Amino acid sequence: MTLSKNGITGINSDGIKRSLILAGGGARLSYQAGVINALEEEGLKFNHFDGTSGGIFNTAMICSDITPKDMAMRWRKVNVMNFSSLLPFKNYFSKSTFNAIGDADGILNKVFPTLGIDIKKMNANASIDATFNVCNFSKKTIEALSSQKVTLEHLIAGMSLPIFMPAVKIKGDWYTDAVWIKDANINEAIKRNPNEIWLVWAIGNSHEFLNGSFNQYVHMIEISANGGLLLELEQLETANSKKEKEKITLHVIKPEFPLPLDPDLMFYKINVDELINRGYADAKYYLQNKPLNGVSPDYKASLMKEPGISFNFRSLFSGTLNWKNKPADFSLNIHFNFRLIDDELVLRAYCSLAFNNSIYRISTYNNQVTLNHQERVLVYGSSFVFEDEVFHLQCELDLISQYDLLLGMEFKKAFCTISSDKIPKPIAFILKQRAWSRIKNIPFIHISSSSSWLKKQKEKFRVLKKVYQKPTL
Repeated sequence: MTLSKNGITGINSDGIKRSLILAGGGARLSYQAGVINALEEEGLKFNHFDGTSGGIFNTAMICSDITPKDMAMRWRKVNVMNFSSLLPFKNYFSKSTFNAIGDADGILNKVFPTLGIDIKKMNANASIDATFNVCNFSKKTIEALSSQKVTLEHLIAGMSLPIFMPAVKIKGDWYTDAVWIKDANINEAIKRNPNEIWLVWAIGNSHEFLNGSFNQYVHMIEISANGGLLLELEQLETANSKKEKEKITLHVIKPEFPLPLDPDLMFYKINVDELINRGYADAKYYLQNKPLNGVSPDYKASLMKEPGISFNFRSLFSGTLNWKNKPADFSLNIHFNFRLIDDELVLRAYCSLAFNNSIYRISTYNNQVTLNHQERVLVYGSSFVFEDEVFHLQCELDLISQYDLLLGMEFKKAFCTISSDKIPKPIAFILKQRAWSRIKNIPFIHISSSSSWLKKQKEKFRVLKKVYQKPTL
């Protein structure tokens, strides 16, 4: 028997049995690594793990004894282009032989090794109770396989979304991604009679139905996944109705707004670091505001805010500061996400930082962005945990011109302070953003909306006009 060294697994000191359900969400599931880091930081341990679709990646990492800290580090090393690899050329020109856009070779030979997924370790790790959900297409059923019995073929099949990856034949039956039937197997958790079920949900759930073939393919996934979740939640209600006391509490961690889709990740409009930082910030927010009795098991459990018009850009700062009486290198990656919702500007930012070029980046939480139009300054503030202590970061960025931002000439410097209850005087320092960093990120300054290209350009300037509006006298 292999004893797990993973800080998120094992027996809870509070005696509470918890199940962690890691649902799907395509190649964007580095988001869950941020969530899992926040859960471990909170001291929560889980007796059961369940992975479906993209959630299989992180469930497999847990069963391979990858710690949450290493999970985030490994995700940041992944080349997202390896999530799909091309099939033989002739496959794309024959109706009779076409079976998918790509295959799993990149995942199997590059993504899995980078993430540390080791099927032999998983099968031998009897100390972790984990289940992996795959769709047996031949029988139109869901099979929940334990970490001791799951095979490499099952892991690949569990992420083989029709059209994008071919189905996998195992012992005479064909297997695919389970998302079309269910994207979260809450019933598997109910069987273990837990006190709490924690669901990490990343599939979009918002109001608008969008045009375009890819958007509507995504909508079909959203319908199946959210519809399947509602059926699972009904089973949870039924299970609770049979109990006079010790009912199962449901907790759901999800994005505030729907996550960008896989193509945005593939084309670097969002990156893995930013997804991890979002997951961490969303989880910390939920933990700080956790309802005593959890969330209601209804359609609102996975509901997200309407995305509006989203303007996105990133800034990468570096420099030195005096840390514990020694000079230390410091880097700061900020992803700004400004939304126009009902003509109101909603400011968001997600960030990670690192000391002395560490391979372990630190995600921030309690992120706040404010605009001081009088002094022409953008102020970013957040908290972060380092060496078991909570610190507070604040940065001021000069607002010069919207055209400077679009041309890569804005935000050359960040005037920063770090403070904590144990630091008598805030540490002040200046970070700089290199010219090459600003220039190479110009193509990724973009608007996310359902509008045409021309209308998106108008929307971009609508957002920028509000950000750079002149101060009132």
